[in-house]
This record gives sequence, C-alpha cells and structure tokens, in this order.
Amino acid sequence: EDTAYSRSWVRTEAYEKEKKAGKLLFNGSLVAPRGLGVLWALLVNTIRAMQPMKDSANTGLLPIGEGRCLALMEQALPTELQIYRDASVRTVRASAFADQLTDLAKFPFSGGALTAHLHPDPATGERIGVSYPSLGEPSALVNVFGPGGALPTTSKVKLAGKLQTMIHDSAVTTAEGSEEGGYVVLLDLPMTLRPERMLRDLFPVNYEPEAGAQIGLWARKSGRDEATWFDVAPCIVLHTFNAFQSGSKVVLTGARMSPTGTSSFIEVHTAAFLHRWEMDLATGKCTEECLSATAIEFPVIDSRLTGKDARFGYAITPYSVGGPVKLGPPNEGVLFDGLIKMDLQTGETKGRWDAPEHWFVVSEPTFVPKKGSSPGNGDQGYLLVWITRPLNAAGTHVRGGDAPLHDPEIADESDRPSRLMILDAASLAPPSSSDSISPLRSGEVLGAGAVAAVALPGSVPYGLHSAWLPFDELPVRK
Repeated sequence: EDTAYSRSWVRTEAYEKEKKAGKLLFNGSLVAPRGLGVLWALLVNTIRAMQPMKDSANTGLLPIGEGRCLALMEQALPTELQIYRDASVRTVRASAFADQLTDLAKFPFSGGALTAHLHPDPATGERIGVSYPSLGEPSALVNVFGPGGALPTTSKVKLAGKLQTMIHDSAVTTAEGSEEGGYVVLLDLPMTLRPERMLRDLFPVNYEPEAGAQIGLWARKSGRDEATWFDVAPCIVLHTFNAFQSGSKVVLTGARMSPTGTSSFIEVHTAAFLHRWEMDLATGKCTEECLSATAIEFPVIDSRLTGKDARFGYAITPYSVGGPVKLGPPNEGVLFDGLIKMDLQTGETKGRWDAPEHWFVVSEPTFVPKKGSSPGNGDQGYLLVWITRPLNAAGTHVRGGDAPLHDPEIADESDRPSRLMILDAASLAPPSSSDSISPLRSGEVLGAGAVAAVALPGSVPYGLHSAWLPFDELPVRK
C-alpha cells in the first residue's frame, strides 16, 4: 500500500503572534541552573506578547477521536490538530479547552493547564493525567477526558508532603472489576517547585531528596481530595510503564532516576532504569526494587493493557552521553541507538533491536496493535521507530572505534536521511543474537524483528513523544 508523509508547524498562540509580528517575541525559559534568566524571560514575554511562556506544544500528543489530536506541553494549554487520510495536518485551534483548563494558580511555572502525559483506560474510554499548581496548597490536579474527547474534568488531591512538587507523569489502574473505579497513581517525588528560588538566581525546580518521597493511590470514584500515601526512597520518575491492581496490592513500573545533585537531572542526562513499586493497601507498606541494570528512556506498552498486568514493555536505549549542546540544558546530548523488549515482572531483556551503524533513534517508539489481535502479554503488535543520521559534526564518534560519527556528505538538515522502521514486537531478536543489527542496504534482510523500513522524503529531527491514530478513523480532507 502507498505511504503518505507530511510535516507541519503546530500553529500555537505564540506561533501566530510571532508570524503576525514578523519576528521572534519570546525568550526561552529553560535556563537551568540559573533563575534570574527565567524571571527575565517571563517579564519580557509578557511585555512583548502578553504571554509569559511560549506554548511550543512539542512534548506529547493525545488522540481524542475522529482523527483529532491534542499537541501538548507541560507549561501551556493544548493545541488541537486534525489529521487527514492524505497525511496532512491542520491546526484547528490553539489554547483548546481553555474554559475548562485555565487556572491562574497554575501559571506560569508549572503544569500551565494540562500534563503532556495522559493514560487511557480501555474499560471506560477515559484519558487520565495529572498536572500541578504553582501556588496555594501542595496538590495534584487529576484531569480526565471522557470518551471521544469529551470536555475534561479536574479533581484536586492534596499531596502528602509540605512542598509542591513537579509531577510530569502518572499511571492508572483500570476501572474494570474495581469497586473504587480504578486508581490514579500520584508521584509526589522531590522535584520541588519553589518560585522564590529565582530571586537567588536558582532554577525554580530542583531535586530536594531531604523533602521525602511518596507515591499515592487516589480512588477514581471517591470524589475525595485525599489519597492513600506510601513512603518510598527519594528519586525522580519522569515516565511510567504501567500500573495494575492485584488483590490489595497496586503495582507500578517506571523509569527511575537517582540524580547526583540538586539540578543534575536538568543540567545533564541522568540515566533511568526499570523499577517496580508494590503498594499494599492492606498493610500501608510499599516494597520496591530495581529490576534491570539496562539504562532506558521513553517506555511504552500496548495501550490495550493500560491499567492491567502487561507482561512486556518497550523502551529505547542510550548509546552515548556527550556534548556540548548549544541550546541546553541539558548541557550534554544523548544518542539512542536501539530498542529493547523488557519483561516487566522480572526485568529480563527479552528482545533487542539495534539501529544500523551511524543511525540513531530520534524519539519515543509507538506500539501499534495488529489488526484482529488480542493484547495477550503485550507483544501482539508492531513498534514504529524513527531513525536518522547525525549531521556533519566534528568531535563525535561511532561505537567501537575512533571513526567520525558523521557522513561527510551530510552537511545540513535538508541532506540528512531519515527512516521509519517497523518492528514486529513478538519477533524481536534475543539480546545475545548475532542478528541484532538490522542493515538498511538494498537487497539485505532486515531481521532482528524489523519487518520494513520506509525511506522518508525529509529529515526527522530529534523529538520526544509520539502517538498512533488508526487510518480508519481519519477523515478525508475536503
């Protein structure tokens, strides 16, 4: 079948303002570890554009039905997109759901209005995420979109600690068979938010392990503003795999980080590892363990198993950490060169796919269920992985030697080739297999679980998260 490809700017409020002005209006605010630069950017942006932060909408994507999708970032209202069968993308409206989501207590330092990470409950069709305020009582704000992109509702839940923390992700257990309607797993971990730090030229968000760490379970049917909290070892979890309930226990798996300094998780890359927490509602105790010594990022599962006991999860693996990065932080860049299939019960690596030499993974993989399949253990589908070649950059090297990493013929962005790799999740090669490298040269077998490679007409830059929208749901553009 034919493959269509397109790329388009997300026309956020800031985009339209700068387009109309014919010049840049916004200063960047991610200037960690400094704080005065953040204050200056907020002031300048407000004066120039009547908007304290630029709504780049470049972090996550949330499908809401009929080919519609929300482009998300943690500091701004979402922007609604419409995707068509010819692959074209149209911005429908910036600052979507402003009436339901705008809360002055959230601006300008925190969740803005909506998290970039919402999790589906297949049993109800709801999509659930957690944001947080900058001002007032420390709390988590549980946002719920109903089936078909229905207007979101928000519930405020008190945090266990005395400080407001940055909550980037969460997890949910399914409502199916649950008297509580399932749980939302709240991460009150010590990435503390103190806006007053900026007056001392410190970044407003810092890692503060002495503040303690808790994971909370909020019953979705309770309607209460309190959760059941469990003490855990201080850490940072930017991304979760999944959560599920088994009897009196709720089990959470995620990518756990242990920063070495107050701002090291922002300034430099901090490795994350598969970790499991088991919270027992009967005893009030939590046990936890690191399941794997393999560094990972951007974990995903088959979304049909969200909130249930999924056996397998997937993540990309870092190849090297180095720098410098001109537009940091972080001040060190990270290259990802492969994808692994992990057993979420044991931590064992069940399969691995390595990008061909000189190619690197550029964003989160996307799990696509096979047509007509049941989810099984979580490997009945395909993984879509974007890969690209690096630009001509002196000083970087390939694995296993001192040869230059770059291709001398790739001088600028327009020359850089990119590919969409399609991997069969059930057929990923064992990590010890000699067939772990999948060449892209014409006429050679892809192997190692890779079943197709699509050459793209344009370069795909490094990005963050991704989403899958079934073709059958997309409208025809008129």
